[in-house]
Amino acid sequence: MPRDITPDTALREIATRWPSLIPVLEELRLDYCCHGADTVTQAAARLGLAPGAIVTRLTAEPEPESEPAATDSAQIDWTSTSMTALADHIEQTHHVFVRDAVARLETLMEKCVAAHADTRPHYPETQSVVAELSDDLLEHMIREQRVLFPWVRRLERPTEIQGGPPWSVRRPIDCMIHDHDQAGEAFARIRRLTDDLSVPADACPTERELLALLDALERDTHIHIHKENNILFPAAVEAEKRRADGLGHAATAARS
Repeated sequence: MPRDITPDTALREIATRWPSLIPVLEELRLDYCCHGADTVTQAAARLGLAPGAIVTRLTAEPEPESEPAATDSAQIDWTSTSMTALADHIEQTHHVFVRDAVARLETLMEKCVAAHADTRPHYPETQSVVAELSDDLLEHMIREQRVLFPWVRRLERPTEIQGGPPWSVRRPIDCMIHDHDQAGEAFARIRRLTDDLSVPADACPTERELLALLDALERDTHIHIHKENNILFPAAVEAEKRRADGLGHAATAARS
């Protein structure tokens, strides 16, 4: 079936309905996670591109010849799974990858600054941005795993008494979205400092590994944020609304 993508289609809808197009969105530098509410037209304006050319590229992309492998989590339809399954997946894949990546990045940055700061004067500042980003990502994941994800899992157990703070799940979600926006800004700053993560002609193996890992972490973070901003968080808000409506109906029936 042809993809019904138009210039007015939101990027998050494209990434959610057609996960196989996520690599194309990455290739075109279309921000389907932090700016997922943007339409194709709005995103094109940000990049100075023609909306029609983007639509043509997205609709012309061949359909996958087979179902995505279980390991290709970016192309799985996560809207058809439970919130618990998606939260578990995020913890077991993206959170694990981030922890491993930031630990390796610290070592690589130290080596590159020590060896190349004279000829790459942007490396010290890049190191500072990467260190701040790493700290923010690690702290962000702790709050997800200790506060938000347990809350989301409870929302899928309607017979369980809801403990925790007396406010809406929207409150921690808003905090997480703010963190996501800050991460996006940090990656944009890293790209500006490193000339879009371009590899110098005389780059040593450590530099090549550093730049490749920064690119991989950014791509993984985009998918990570997409799964939360565009799928998990809206599902949690809707689940809370259904629960509140159900309790309201029950209270009305009891009074009657």
